Amino acid sequence: MTFAALIHLLRAHIELHESLLALSRRKTEALKKNDIEALSALLADEQKHILAIRQLEERRRRWLKEALGDEAATVARCIAMAEGKERKELSECHKRLKAAVSAVAEANELNRQLIEQSLQFVTAMIETFTPTPSTYSCTQEYASLPDRPLFESKA
Repeated sequence: MTFAALIHLLRAHIELHESLLALSRRKTEALKKNDIEALSALLADEQKHILAIRQLEERRRRWLKEALGDEAATVARCIAMAEGKERKELSECHKRLKAAVSAVAEANELNRQLIEQSLQFVTAMIETFTPTPSTYSCTQEYASLPDRPLFESKA
């Protein structure tokens, strides 16, 4: 059995994930600079990458189903089935893909934290400049006025 098609698909996955990592790092810089326009453009590019990754994943599943009869087969299982040069190439692709996915996850976690901090800052600023209800409401209860006039006319 030949795994050349799977190796080709995995290399395409690696390429897309490495490109996605570069986008994530640029997104980090845009978040630090508060560059909303660049961030919007990066998010659009990121969506294109995600769509392409999904399409590749579907192609990989179809290949696994056709070649092995099991679309849920893992790359590790394919490595075990492969021989010689293909085994080495599959193993290398597996390591590179795992590293790329892990790096993208780390970059996305950093971006999530930056966005969360920005949101906390904005919330704090809004709370600072928004008057609290207690500022303008009557919180003290006043004693009722006595039944006598406030000043004496005889004095």
